[in-house]
Amino acid sequence: MDKNTLIGALLIGAVLVGFTWFSKPDPTQQTPPPADTTQVVAQQTATAQTTTADSAALDSTAAPVLPPYQQAKEEQVIVLKNDKVALSISTRGGAPVQAVLAGYRDQAKAPVHLFRKGDTRLNLPLRTLDNRLVNTADANFDLIEATDSTATLRMQLDSTAYLDYVYKLRPSDYRVDFTLRGHELRRFLPINVALQDIEWRQRLPQQEQSWKFEGQYSGIYYHYPQGDVDRLETTKEANEDVQETLRWVAFKDKYFSSVLVSSATGFKDNKLALQAEEEGSGYVRSCDFKGTFPISVKETETVVPFMFFFGPNDYDLLQSYDAGVDKADALHLDHLVYLGMSVFRWLNQYLIIPVVTFLSGFLSNWGIIILLMTLFIKLLLWPFTYKSYMSQAKMRVLRPQIEAINEKYPGKEQDQMMKRQTETMNLYRSAGASPMSGCLPMLLQMPFLIALYMYFPTSILLRGQGFLWADDLSTYDAVLSWNANIPLISSFLGNHLSLFCVLMTATNILYTRYTMNQSPTGEGMAGMKMMPYIMAIMFFFMFNQNASGLSYYYFISTLITILQYFAFRWTLNEDKLLRQLEENKKKPRKKSKWMQRLEEAQRLQQEQQRKAQKQGKR
Repeated sequence: MDKNTLIGALLIGAVLVGFTWFSKPDPTQQTPPPADTTQVVAQQTATAQTTTADSAALDSTAAPVLPPYQQAKEEQVIVLKNDKVALSISTRGGAPVQAVLAGYRDQAKAPVHLFRKGDTRLNLPLRTLDNRLVNTADANFDLIEATDSTATLRMQLDSTAYLDYVYKLRPSDYRVDFTLRGHELRRFLPINVALQDIEWRQRLPQQEQSWKFEGQYSGIYYHYPQGDVDRLETTKEANEDVQETLRWVAFKDKYFSSVLVSSATGFKDNKLALQAEEEGSGYVRSCDFKGTFPISVKETETVVPFMFFFGPNDYDLLQSYDAGVDKADALHLDHLVYLGMSVFRWLNQYLIIPVVTFLSGFLSNWGIIILLMTLFIKLLLWPFTYKSYMSQAKMRVLRPQIEAINEKYPGKEQDQMMKRQTETMNLYRSAGASPMSGCLPMLLQMPFLIALYMYFPTSILLRGQGFLWADDLSTYDAVLSWNANIPLISSFLGNHLSLFCVLMTATNILYTRYTMNQSPTGEGMAGMKMMPYIMAIMFFFMFNQNASGLSYYYFISTLITILQYFAFRWTLNEDKLLRQLEENKKKPRKKSKWMQRLEEAQRLQQEQQRKAQKQGKR
């Protein structure tokens, strides 16, 4: 290398060093380069989406700057009110905290509270971009606008993004439209989020006199989009996982419900939990629901519609919500009124309730309404009752002949018993009588008795309606009470005696005693005679804590039955009936297939007995 080349190289090096020195950035403004492309993407995302959460932002005093929804604010309570319900909504969590029904009273004669502050919690757990969990129930909302029937509460997520809770109470109605309305939620939530969790809890306060029977009809009801309604009920604790989509979930006590309806897509991945509260705590059950609903935050605006129902379990009211609605869109909220299953619900829906609705349109005294309804049912069942009475009359006039057969074949030997049975059946067949013909008509009346057993304790129409000494036909009418806790008895009977229940039991026992004395005696009849008395005592324990309207119905139903029985006896000419039965004996009568099989079975049994006796003699 010559001298000129060396000088040129040194000058070029000096220029490069000088250029590097003068172009070096300020160290206070220099940002280290990211390590890899993933870090570049994350840094760009964080720059483009300024999220609120516990960020590293500092104020002039170097204290962390809280996001808007976590900043301390004075709680406000907004009341939406119409002539049916008053709904209080708090800016702390943005959810309802109290619901008061104007037209109903509790046991203290105060307006019914479905829940009070602290009894309920509605929460949307939000999973943020930086994987934090933010509970809306703990967030502070801002009141954007409010009227007597509408309110908009806003959870400000950052300077741009927010989540609104929009409420609209319908005029003269128990329904409240509830809409989630989000703006730029993609700045706060992952853009690929498809499902949002929802949590709803509520304690059901005791509204009625009997904690036991109110709890018996309290629970969680839920509706499948296909139309089926299921329920979760327990006396202790129960849990249920429902993977199918649910249209609505209801926290229901005996006469009132809080319902959350998904107006669009339904709830998925549902978990239900029900817990019995302690008696005397002022509550009957604790309800818990967790689920998810579809959501999309890709667009600027996000809207998810829901609906609340805070009101009574009034069958006609709930059914009216489906009037004029397509079958696929029907809510079937009328299933919140438990009317039994299968044929029992059918009888209540299409017979009992229409009759009660018709009568209540003209009368206000529910004692008279129940009396007229009982007369209607007795008239409807009279053909079956008449057939039963006629069967009993035939057995009664044949009683001397039955006793003669018993004397002809005395003793308990198998051979004598078979002869008695065979000759007795021949007598019944030839005379045209049957011991079983009186049972079938009575069995046909059982669906009505069971349907009414389901209807009376669940009909809110009886609530608060008095008659005679009963102040409220929807609960027991205590004529005698005590404070002592009697083991076993208190658990079934309670700490009182219900007068209508006592009258019902006494009337049934007297009627049973009289009719049993008119029936023919025979082998095994002593045990059968005890069954009606046992049933009467069982009903006494079942009904003593139940609705007095139910006991009143069975009481007057038995009284009408007694009047029917004596009217039948008074108008029936038993001598003429006996002559008719004797004439029947002279007529050739074809044996039924059932009678043929019975006689064949008896013949085979007698044949086996004779063979056994012969082998025994050998």
